[in-house]
Amino acid sequence: MANKLRVGSVRIYSRHSQDCKHKKDAAHIDCRCPKWVQYQLDKKQIRKSTGVCTFSEAKKFAQNMDWGKAPEECNEESPGKTVEFAVKDWLAFREVNGLGSDKPKLLGRRLVEWCDENGVVYLNELTSHKVVQFRTSLPYKTKTSSSLKVHWSIMAGFFGWAHGIGLLTENPVPNTKVYPQFRIKFQKPEVVPPTKDEVEKVLATATGLDRLFALVMRHTGMSIRDTTLLSRTKLTGNLIWGNRSKTKEQYRVRIPAWLADSLAALPGNNFFLIDGVTTRRMVQRWEKSLRRVFKTATVKMSPHKFRHFFISEQLAAGTPVEAVALMVGTSPQEIRKTYQHWIKEAEDRLDALQAEVWKKQGLDSAGNPIAPTVQ
Repeated sequence: MANKLRVGSVRIYSRHSQDCKHKKDAAHIDCRCPKWVQYQLDKKQIRKSTGVCTFSEAKKFAQNMDWGKAPEECNEESPGKTVEFAVKDWLAFREVNGLGSDKPKLLGRRLVEWCDENGVVYLNELTSHKVVQFRTSLPYKTKTSSSLKVHWSIMAGFFGWAHGIGLLTENPVPNTKVYPQFRIKFQKPEVVPPTKDEVEKVLATATGLDRLFALVMRHTGMSIRDTTLLSRTKLTGNLIWGNRSKTKEQYRVRIPAWLADSLAALPGNNFFLIDGVTTRRMVQRWEKSLRRVFKTATVKMSPHKFRHFFISEQLAAGTPVEAVALMVGTSPQEIRKTYQHWIKEAEDRLDALQAEVWKKQGLDSAGNPIAPTVQ
């Protein structure tokens, strides 16, 4: 095996992905994980990516390399990294830097599959035309949903990363400031939270742990994922605090004492997780349970509408925007943009300003002329 893995003084090895069953054996070269080379230059150990995922291609890479040159001078005629290899490298980079999530893995897989179907092997074959074709193939709505914009921003991040580290001489994603026709536009529908009666009907229908889960969402505005991940370490008295899974922004919200007592009475550290079951599966399990409750209660809503209800309820009660933003872990700007019609604080301020204007004009607080005083 040792001789097989060498081309002259160059050693070829695998840099396995986390889900590869051979990840503990760098000498295993029959998998589709990225292949690297190791050699000495000026008494220094050099490790370099080959940009390919098979041993035969890595061997050709090593044979064509002029190892007497500095790495950046070598193999100028190489077609570069394959798309599959670049995606794996990008995902590894994200994971090391704490940026891992399901969406980049999904989109990376979609890109590799699309390239396979369209005869694209190497990253530098992805021209702006092909990149736009790939974007068009993504199955996300555009008229009223931000899904395409959110997912495409992740892929644009991939191409920006590839350009930033020198895998691409140019970023193939069209610059929307120069070419505004490539902007992803959508009309975000106005947020319509469920009514208080609808929420109470849902809570009256739910039972057991389903009801407790729904109560936490109703009284915190937390997402279904963050509620699923709620643990005893994030509960201090009746205060729930932590960082959102989606944005990493801090949230801090108090729940009724009776609800905190109900959570504290549950066994274990994790309130809504089951040992051995992945977070993704548990989120799907809770979403399915809640939708079953909604159907039984004959209420048309989704789990996320608990968040809309909590935020709009707080704003309608006059809670300052900044305080609500801290409770749910988002920016005050986002609250104002999404929930403008529910901000009682702003309405009261406008009403007060209007009353002052009328007063200066010699009118009463309702804008009516003040009747002259009869002597």
